[in-house]
Amino acid sequence: MTFDKNAIKIFGISCLTDTLRQFGDYDVGDMLGNTALTFVWTDIEPTQSMTKSLKKLNIELYEGVGQILVVNNYGNYPTLLFDCGIYAFKIDRRLPKGIESGMYVKMRFYLFFDEDYLSMISMNGESLSKVIPDMIYDWKIKDILISAREGKNGEKYFENLPVVYTSPEGEIFKRIRGTDTHNDCGGYDTNYILICEML
Repeated sequence: MTFDKNAIKIFGISCLTDTLRQFGDYDVGDMLGNTALTFVWTDIEPTQSMTKSLKKLNIELYEGVGQILVVNNYGNYPTLLFDCGIYAFKIDRRLPKGIESGMYVKMRFYLFFDEDYLSMISMNGESLSKVIPDMIYDWKIKDILISAREGKNGEKYFENLPVVYTSPEGEIFKRIRGTDTHNDCGGYDTNYILICEML
């Protein structure tokens, strides 16, 4: 199934400090080519529906109905592939009891950019990206949000910036022009949301 960009064109992609320290910082306007998506679910359950769908629940949380497959073992853990109109994969996550490979599920999840694992994943002995080339996407970063919280001594970073988003868990995000992972929030680990347009 080819994803209908008219349904959702702008995505909130979660990003952690550790990832950026490994792969580099981003600025608004940056282009990201040939990038796959990974996911972390919050809820997953079987469904009778076989109609693939995707909807935004908030700026960074999604709900999808689609098929979940175990495509490869990575060490002692399976690699999961989820197809709800877009493709995303996850390494090192076992399917919960009652859910089997090939089933259709309804899942709530967060999206992340692949940390260069896709090249190591195979399906029936073939590279997953060759078997399913549609799982590679191009993006443009339209906006960057940072989780702004107090530092260990109570100092507040980005205190003069307005709050642009508060997560359901109460995490406060502010808008910045670019990430600077070695200096943002005093060098402490923080969360980012990259607001990206699928090209």
